[in-house]
Amino acid sequence: MSKRPTLLSKTKIMRGFRCLKSIYLTVHHPELETPVTPEQQAVFSQGTRVGEEARKRFPGGTLVANEPWDFTGSLNQTKQLLAEQCTTIYEAAFTFDGCYARADIIQFSPATGKWTIFEVKSSTSVKREHFFDVGLQAWIMKNSGLPIEKICILHMNSSCKYPKLDDLFKSEDVTEKVQAIGRDIPIKVRATLQVIKLDKMPEADIGPHCTAPNDCGFKDFCWKEKNIPKISVLNLPQIKSRKWDLYSQGIVPLDDERLDDLTTLQRRIVKVFKSNERFFNSRGIKEALSSWVFPITFLDFETIAPAIPRYDKTSPYQQVPFQFSAHIWPSPQSKPTHKEYLHTEKTDPRPQLIPKLIDACGNTGSIVAYYSQFESNRISELAKYSATHKIELNSLLPRIVDPLPVIRNNIYDNAFECSFSLKKVAPAILGQHHSYSGMEVANGTEAQMAFEEIISCDTLSERKEELILASLEYCKKDTLVMVELVQWLFNKTGLLSDD
Repeated sequence: MSKRPTLLSKTKIMRGFRCLKSIYLTVHHPELETPVTPEQQAVFSQGTRVGEEARKRFPGGTLVANEPWDFTGSLNQTKQLLAEQCTTIYEAAFTFDGCYARADIIQFSPATGKWTIFEVKSSTSVKREHFFDVGLQAWIMKNSGLPIEKICILHMNSSCKYPKLDDLFKSEDVTEKVQAIGRDIPIKVRATLQVIKLDKMPEADIGPHCTAPNDCGFKDFCWKEKNIPKISVLNLPQIKSRKWDLYSQGIVPLDDERLDDLTTLQRRIVKVFKSNERFFNSRGIKEALSSWVFPITFLDFETIAPAIPRYDKTSPYQQVPFQFSAHIWPSPQSKPTHKEYLHTEKTDPRPQLIPKLIDACGNTGSIVAYYSQFESNRISELAKYSATHKIELNSLLPRIVDPLPVIRNNIYDNAFECSFSLKKVAPAILGQHHSYSGMEVANGTEAQMAFEEIISCDTLSERKEELILASLEYCKKDTLVMVELVQWLFNKTGLLSDD
């Protein structure tokens, strides 16, 4: 068994609030936790940048600069700053009853002789889980001897527009809401501290807490313990919270005879699961595709959505295209051609991307985008941004068609694994050579991370060129897969032979 920690951080204690088994495993069996992915680390890094930006709203403060794991050093530095009557402190550290927390920003009021806590969140609103998070922090700080006047959450302001960033954050006083749950805090803390003293892992069932507000790092371990099949009622699309009602009744496998009251799509998935025979509605596909017009352009964007906006008139988390791929299929008898653009500088990608996008899409024919709402929204935003190209961009919107609903309504294969994402559908229908595994850039988040590295001044030229090639390959594959998928649909339904 792992050595019990002398101090337990707020982050770890919050795991106990969520699930006592999770905090036990965190302390005693950390090797069972799924490693942090590069995508998750990117989210953490963005949160750190948001915190640093928030400090600028409270100038003149002093940073407790000790590393996150240096509990003793952080506590000593904080005590020294308090003794020196520092009125604004960033990352101040406090401890009480074996619990440890660092506050993003605290500010002293000479008028009241008390402190205001400002907890920074990178979300665009205050969320329910924030109350216990900041409540635990305030409880530790208050009991350590810090007199508290107010508790505020600073979150991103979705109405903020670059370059005017003075309103990047909204401050919400949550003092009363935190006080309302104040009695629950010490109860939950005691339960958490007691469970890590156990010699045996506590019993805890799986449930909504495994995935909300995000996936628990021990989800894979716990679900394996419960013998949850790879594909089960928990994976069914549109099932929402009902899946946990079914789970509580012991209805987990898709072939459970008690599984009923399903949607048309869910019934189809269950039927295919039992029969292992692909569902294919040729008539429905043919009707859906018959309105598509040649030349057909297959379009895919890659976007960046920084929490702190960096481009003109953009808001926090606004999706800004920095890359596109377009395969153009002129006629049933011809081979597709390809056009693409990848921005590689720190400048705003849109001025250069927009004219190339318009040229690639041409003036006629259908524009195919998988989950087209995303591409439609991006084009609408580009039209609002660019007065020069507004008419041309808006004219693209009525031409957009989407193969996703065509497939969701008319095809299902067990290899989809209850998902209709392109990365599941394409290999299942076209073969595993259409899988994205092994690619250096293999999904949208990795494309964003590659873009950030490409435009960084610290990136060596050789590495930059490597990332440019990998990014172009990934985006190109997205549209090429769509081409071959749609061609497969045309062939299977006889639409090409009709021409």
